[in-house]
Amino acid sequence: MRTAPVPAFSRRHALGLAAGLLAAATARPSFAQAAAPAVQKTAKVAPSLYELVFSRATGLVHVASAGQRDQNNAAILGLDPQSLEVRATFKPDEPAFGLAANNRTGLLYTTNTRSGSVSLIDPKADKLVAKLARGEKAHVRQVVVDEARDRAFVSVPGFQGAGSAIWVIQGREVTQVLEGLEGGVSALTLDAAGNRLFAASLASNQVIEIGLADGKVARQFPSGGESAINIAFDNKNNRLFVANQKSGTLTVLDAGSGNLVKSIPTGEGALGVTLAPDGTVLVANRGAGTVSVVDGKALEVRASLATGTHPNTVALGGENGLAFVSNKARSAGRGQPPVDDPNGDTVSVIRF
Repeated sequence: MRTAPVPAFSRRHALGLAAGLLAAATARPSFAQAAAPAVQKTAKVAPSLYELVFSRATGLVHVASAGQRDQNNAAILGLDPQSLEVRATFKPDEPAFGLAANNRTGLLYTTNTRSGSVSLIDPKADKLVAKLARGEKAHVRQVVVDEARDRAFVSVPGFQGAGSAIWVIQGREVTQVLEGLEGGVSALTLDAAGNRLFAASLASNQVIEIGLADGKVARQFPSGGESAINIAFDNKNNRLFVANQKSGTLTVLDAGSGNLVKSIPTGEGALGVTLAPDGTVLVANRGAGTVSVVDGKALEVRASLATGTHPNTVALGGENGLAFVSNKARSAGRGQPPVDDPNGDTVSVIRF
C-alpha cells in the first residue's frame, strides 16, 4: 500500500510526540512509586480471624483463626501471598490470637489468651516446639520478636485489677518477667540498638520506656491520645507511632523528649499500627473498617482503604509496598450463632 508523504508540520508533531513518549517511559518508575494506594485482593478465609504475619522462612502469610467456641476448629493457616489460597494448616490444641514470626529460626509465636500461654510452632515441620506459661492464667496479648538475639517479649495487660507484666522469652524458655507495670500494658515495640522496649498503656494513656539491661522503667510520658492500644518505633527518625483506639488517632511522639509531634485522625477504633521500611505507617481502624496509609515524613494520610468489616492487623509482605490485613467479622454476641458477614473473616492484600 502506498503511503502519502507526511507534511512538515506533522513531522515536527511526530518528533515531539516521540520525545514525549520517551520521557514518559523514562519516568515510569517514579509514576509507579506515586501510584495511589489500593486494595488488590480480598478473600474469605476462616472464622474468627485475629493477627497475621508474613514469614520469610515459609514464604506464606500466616493468620490465626480462633474458630468457633463449640466446634474446636481453631487453626494457624498459611496463605499464598498472591492468591490468598490456603497452602498450609496447623491445628493448635487451643485457639491463638496474637501471632509473630522469627524469620531466622523459622518459628511462629502465638499468644493463647484463654489459657495464658505462648506456643512456639515450627510451621515447616507442622509441630508444636514448646508451650510456655507462667504462674496463674495471664491475659497474654502481643508478641514482639528480636531475631538477632533469639528472644521475644510478650505483653500481659493485667486486666481486672491485676498488674501488667512483660514476659522475656530467650530461646524456648521464659527467662524473666518484668512486673510492677501500671495501666494495662497492651503492646510493645523494640528499639534493638538501644536495648529497650516501649510499651503502650491502654488504661493510663502512657508510653512506658523499659531498659532491657536492668529490666526497669526508665520513664513514661503521655501517648497523646485516648486508649493507647498499639505502638511502633521508627529507629531512623527516633519517633514513636501510637494507635489510640478511643480517640481514633495516630499520635507521633519524639522518642527522645517524649513530646507530641502531631496527632493524626485516622478513623474510629484505631487499632493496629505497622511501620514500613520506606517510612509509611499503616493503621487498621477497627470501627471505621479502613486501613489508613500515612506518609511518615509529611505526617499526612495519603489514603483510607476499605478492606473489611473490622480491620485488625496489618503485616508487611515479602516485597516492598505490599501488606496484608486481617478483617474480623461482626459479632452476634457470646452464645449466639455466627452472623453472615461477607466482609468479615477475610484477608486483604493492599499495595501502598
